[in-house]
Amino acid sequence: MPAADSAGRSALHRIGDTGFMVKRQKRVVLSLLGSAGLFLTQLASAAAPPLPPPSRGTPTASDQTEIAAFVQYYAQQMSSSVHRRDMVRARRRLLAPLLSTTNPPSAEFTYDFGTQVANDFTALLSNKNTALNAAITVGSINDISMQAPLQAALTNASPAVRYWGAKGMGNISSALMSIGPAYQQAVAAVQQALAVEKDPLVAGEMSTVLLAQNPIPSGLSDLIAKAIARSIAGYQDVVPTNLDITSSLTADLTQAAQHGSTLTDPQKLAAMNTLSVLMSDTAQYLSAGLLDRKQTLSAFNAISNASAAMNAITGTTNFSLSGLNAQSNPAAILLAVNAITGSQGQAGAVQKLFPKIPIPHRISALQTH
Repeated sequence: MPAADSAGRSALHRIGDTGFMVKRQKRVVLSLLGSAGLFLTQLASAAAPPLPPPSRGTPTASDQTEIAAFVQYYAQQMSSSVHRRDMVRARRRLLAPLLSTTNPPSAEFTYDFGTQVANDFTALLSNKNTALNAAITVGSINDISMQAPLQAALTNASPAVRYWGAKGMGNISSALMSIGPAYQQAVAAVQQALAVEKDPLVAGEMSTVLLAQNPIPSGLSDLIAKAIARSIAGYQDVVPTNLDITSSLTADLTQAAQHGSTLTDPQKLAAMNTLSVLMSDTAQYLSAGLLDRKQTLSAFNAISNASAAMNAITGTTNFSLSGLNAQSNPAAILLAVNAITGSQGQAGAVQKLFPKIPIPHRISALQTH
């Protein structure tokens, strides 16, 4: 064999051996890193302070110290987490003692635990990185100790945080009923939040909470009607994408009106005008075929719920859509809606009862349809 060939093959073997060794070293390093990660995860879990038995009864002073250390540990875990999954893990581990079915917590333990969570997690609600997981945490603890952080969540800049604030308030409202001033404060906080809420999904959750109260707040119909007005504010300019949410809000308005939440004459006028615009805009888009499949399915519900709300507000049946359903021809639905709301200069049933309500405009984007 020529010397050159022998040298070349030796060089190739060395290169191959080197490549194999590099790959082997990489596998060893990755294995070590994986083991180290597992060890650190186990160490972090093991480092969590112990809790007293949740079902034991009223926590002693020593128990309260352990509860405080446990909650503070997971508050720090959430605060220092970079990735969302780590925050979720911290939240779940924190809440696990309250969700146990084999060792369910006593009411006294839950209250002391919740009081500590309220103390340590309220600050996390104001941090945009931790706000959502902190809100889910406090919204998942069904105890009156959560009232303060939940009320804080209602005014957060994030709609998702406000949603969990409302959901949590609904979870504890029945327990608060036995504490008069605290209950009144909680209901007032949800009302004030609904009065300015711009996200229709969040407004719907707040509406659900208030409808569950007994009695429901007297001004709820007006709050819901204004929430609907904000929800449909862009319908004249853009094809709606939130008809299902708006429809649900409109059904809430019917329920509020039927259960004693009356409107003043000016409020009634504004609500009827809002419902008239909702019906007309939705029917126009439906007739023009510009709604996607999901929105088409929601359209008749929105129109029908608006009709029911009009009847509930006025105490009449003047605004019913007799003989129509979601399978009806869209053109027939539009004609029926026009007879209620008025169209193109021709007054409808709404204007006959409320002459000050204008006939809804024809949507400019549909003028050629």
